[in-house]
Amino acid sequence: MRLLAVIDHPWTGSFNHAVLATLAGEARARGHDIDTIDLHADRFDPVMSAEELAVYSKGRFLDPMVGAYQERIMKADYLFLVFPVWWETMPALLKGFFDKVFLPDWAFAEADFSPKLTGLRGATAITTMGAPKAVHTSVEAALCRGTLEACGVRGARWLNFLDVGASTPERRAEWLQSVRDSVAALDRL
Repeated sequence: MRLLAVIDHPWTGSFNHAVLATLAGEARARGHDIDTIDLHADRFDPVMSAEELAVYSKGRFLDPMVGAYQERIMKADYLFLVFPVWWETMPALLKGFFDKVFLPDWAFAEADFSPKLTGLRGATAITTMGAPKAVHTSVEAALCRGTLEACGVRGARWLNFLDVGASTPERRAEWLQSVRDSVAALDRL
């Protein structure tokens, strides 16, 4: 299976990057191909300019990264998104990624909002939080259902790790095992 992982975290020493490394290692160990988009390493510009907005409704783009990202998504069978939840939502680069990459007549039909990303067999958002308990976020409703599933990605799910800053090495090892388990579950798709 061809996997695509998209990460939005500026610090390569973060637990998010440990999640990504674990995900990639498990994917390779299970014989999957994995491609990674690191929005920070790519220096992706998440801001939709007036010029970009002018061509948005036509399903066009001006940023060449958008076309490259679309090609990589189209080659993937499964999508992983790795990011921290900041202020109850995804960080700016990932939000801009969806704003600029998931274009009309590419991700969804402009006329009736019917889904067009039906080639993806699923997606998992893996998030971290500093909060010690679950708080209201937009991850499940806005990202998994409102964006991914609305665009045709079947079975989008959310895996969330709480209170990461105060977590023990043992707890982090358990979380990384659940990342491995998420990759292992792909064998049943």
